Amino acid sequence: MTIKAIRLAQQDNVATLLSDADKHQLVEVIDDKNQSVGQFKALQAIPFGNKIAITTIAPQQAIHKAEYSVGIAVKAIPVGDLVHVQNVRSSRVDIPQNIIEQIIQQMRIETP
Repeated sequence: MTIKAIRLAQQDNVATLLSDADKHQLVEVIDDKNQSVGQFKALQAIPFGNKIAITTIAPQQAIHKAEYSVGIAVKAIPVGDLVHVQNVRSSRVDIPQNIIEQIIQQMRIETP
């Protein structure tokens, strides 16, 4: 079963999931006009409301959501990967490493 995610602006490199995605599940990304942008395979489980990479994101590249930079990639993020604290740092809030580790553990985020 394919689930949906929304890309809020054309220049965004992430889309926001509209329901939970299981690992390897197809995610159809739609734009703000409900037009299909493409389908992407989730590389890991991604909970509702979280971001999936819809382009390859290089280390130090800005993460764009709704036309705004919401963080900086701390490592390469492949298409289909969860974009969250394990691979992004906020450009506005410095989250302590121990809190990042707790989030990763509580969300059961896969890390290499």
